[in-house]
Amino acid sequence: MTRYLVAWEATGCAMGAYENALKYCQERLQFGKPIGSFQLVQDLLAKMIANITASQCLIVRMAQLQAEGKLTDAHCCTGQGIHHGQVPRDCRLARELLGGNGIAADYHVGRFFADAEALYSYEGTYQMQNLILGKAITGFSAFI
Repeated sequence: MTRYLVAWEATGCAMGAYENALKYCQERLQFGKPIGSFQLVQDLLAKMIANITASQCLIVRMAQLQAEGKLTDAHCCTGQGIHHGQVPRDCRLARELLGGNGIAADYHVGRFFADAEALYSYEGTYQMQNLILGKAITGFSAFI
C-alpha cells in the first residue's frame, strides 16, 4: 500500500463529516432561518474546509515525492502527525455543529468520527510518528 494513502483515507473522514455537517447546516432551521446563516456556524465550517484543503495539498505533495522516488519516512510521519490531530478535531467540529444529532446514526457524523479515531490507531500513535520524525531531524534514535 502506498504510504500516504492512510492519510488520504483519514482526510476522507474529515471531508465526509464536513459534507454532512454542511448539508445539515443548510437544512436545519432555527429562529426561522438555516443555522448555516449564523456567524459562528460559518466560522466552524470555514475552519473545517481550510483544514481539509491543507491536508489534501499535503497529500498531493507526498504523492509527488513518491512519484519522484524521494518520499521518506520523515515525510510520511509529518503528514500522518498532522492528520492524527486535525482529522478528529474536524470531525468534532462537525459533531458540534449538529448538536445532539451529531451522535445520531441518521446524520453519519458520529461514524466519521469513529473512523477517524480508528485510523489514529491504525497509523501508529502520534508519539511514535514524532519519534521517527525526531530521528530524521536530529540523527539520533530515541528508540530503546
